[in-house]
Amino acid sequence: MKRSIYLISSIGASFLLAGCMGYELGGSRPAGIQNVAVAPVVNQTHEPAIELEVTHALRQRLQFDGRMKLARAEHKADAVIEVTLTDYSLTPVAYRSDQRTTPELYRIRITGKARLKDTAAGTVISESETYGESVFEFTSDLTSSRRNALPEAAREIAKFMIDDLIEQW
Repeated sequence: MKRSIYLISSIGASFLLAGCMGYELGGSRPAGIQNVAVAPVVNQTHEPAIELEVTHALRQRLQFDGRMKLARAEHKADAVIEVTLTDYSLTPVAYRSDQRTTPELYRIRITGKARLKDTAAGTVISESETYGESVFEFTSDLTSSRRNALPEAAREIAKFMIDDLIEQW
């Protein structure tokens, strides 16, 4: 009796474990790509210096993600991420109830294109075109409010780009 219980338990456990075959903790990545470098971000928008915040966010996202190691130089990397920022917009989304002409909330949107390029072959592995947004409240100074909201939009576009570029379906 005990023997049949052990046999049935062993068979059940082997079926359960067989269902986990091929599972990879942390998601997948492109074949043969272990290290990746981030090329300087190109800013084609009218907003100055946003490429610095996006570059910082991309590097942080790669380190947080952990599927690939961040290389310090392109020649030491298996692949390179090239990003071009194509649009920056600031849009009022809510107005003060007492003054219908004065915006209370604004939305920043950064749009960009990214490519993951194999450094050895020079071929494009994957591409992404996406955006990152941030909503902020207008305080006393619009310039300061925009500057404070920019890191959140940069983090969002970096997350979407990295996920699009390295997630293999």
